[in-house]
Formats: sequence, C-alpha cells, structure tokens
Amino acid sequence: MPGSEQIPATAVDSSQLDRVCRDTLRAMFPSFGNVEISSSFYPYVGLTHTIRRRGSAWLLRISDHCLQAPHQVLQAVAILLACRVLRRRPPDEWLQVYEAFRRAPAVEASVRERRLRRGRKVLLASGKHHSLRGCFQEVNRRFFNGQVDITEIGWSRNRSWSRLGHYDPVHRTITISAALDSPAVPPMVLSYLVYHEMLHAVFDVIHSGSRRRHHPRAFREAERAHPDFAEASRFLNEFCRGRGGKRPRRACR
Repeated sequence: MPGSEQIPATAVDSSQLDRVCRDTLRAMFPSFGNVEISSSFYPYVGLTHTIRRRGSAWLLRISDHCLQAPHQVLQAVAILLACRVLRRRPPDEWLQVYEAFRRAPAVEASVRERRLRRGRKVLLASGKHHSLRGCFQEVNRRFFNGQVDITEIGWSRNRSWSRLGHYDPVHRTITISAALDSPAVPPMVLSYLVYHEMLHAVFDVIHSGSRRRHHPRAFREAERAHPDFAEASRFLNEFCRGRGGKRPRRACR
C-alpha cells in the first residue's frame, strides 16, 4: 500500500530496484507472475520511464532522477508502466504517490537543471519562405505589447505534420515544424501558430489531480480571441490531414 515503506537513507542500487519492481509487479498483476522482470536506472533527461518486452522477459528502464526516491515511488512507477502495457486504468492512490514525487521542488529542480545542460533543442533559424523571427516580433508587438520574452524561435529539423509547434518553458524557446515553411502556408496561419505558442509563455500549466492541463480555460479563451483563429485552424486541419492523415496537434509543451 502507498506509504508503507520509509524513504531510504541512501540511493537505491540496481539490485534493490530489481527486487522492488519484480515483487510489486508479481503481487499486483498475475500476468507478471511467471516471467522474468529486469529493471535498471537510465539517465533520461526528464522523468521518462519505459517498459518493453524482450522475448519472454519484461525490461523496465526507470529515470535515474529516481535514484533517491522512496521505495513506494519506485513501486508506483512499476505499477503505472504495467497498467500502460495492460491497458488498465492506474489506481488513483499510486497516481497520487507518483504525482507528489514528480512535483516535489527538489525533483523539479533536478529535471530542470539537467534539461538546461542536455536538453537544448537544435533549431533552424532561417526558413526558405517565412521569417519566424519577424513573425514573432510582429505578434509580440500586436498582441502582447512586446512583453513576451523568449530566447529563441526557429524551425524544427524534421518536418512533422502532427506536432506543429512546441514551447519549451525551460529554455524559453519556440519550435515550429519545418513542414510549415512552405509558400502554400499563408502568413496569417503562421502568425496564429506563433501566437498560440506564445500563450504558453503567459499561462501556467494547471495541475488537476494527477493530470497536467497545458490548455486551461483561460488559455483557450485567449486563443479563440485571435482574429484569425477559425480560419487558421481550418487551414491547418486541411493542410496537414492531406499529408499526414491525422488531425494536427498545434502545440505540446
């Protein structure tokens, strides 16, 4: 049960992690009862955890940000990963355990510091058909009174038809998909998309239980206030569906 184990005084080693994950999964899920389970820490930039099947064994990689985590947090990670592959809803009590750990100031500071050192994106400053810097300056002047401060805006290295934009709150950068550096994309569409990403620099993420809401109500209201919201949204849906076959995600933090 959550809260049943004390915080360890020292970092968890690989054998302890193996034991915690193996015992937890076998106790919680009958389908893990007779299979090999191997767990290890991995130096992910953020709080990323993965589980994959290799032959008859399950391999778990836990972010090494969890090296000093209480055993119950490691149990929560293992349970959430198992629920993912079994397509089950995670128990609320374990979601709460993990969410409390993830939002702890020391953990957030550790993730932020590593992202600053290793997670910086490579952006292409110049486009063939559109100037993102000029677009940003115009949008900033027109809608934000020049008060939104970012360190860099640029094109992605890859052409994505589903993820069109991204705001990085750690580095304060905006990335726009290179797929939109096209003469077929009207300037007003690019202006709206840049505006959307700049809103992420204005509105904080809202935490609701174990969920993180990147587009709270106030954000959506401000987004719809853009004079070209409806027209630009229609264009992006049609433009990207014709190429990627999916409804585009205009932003993801």
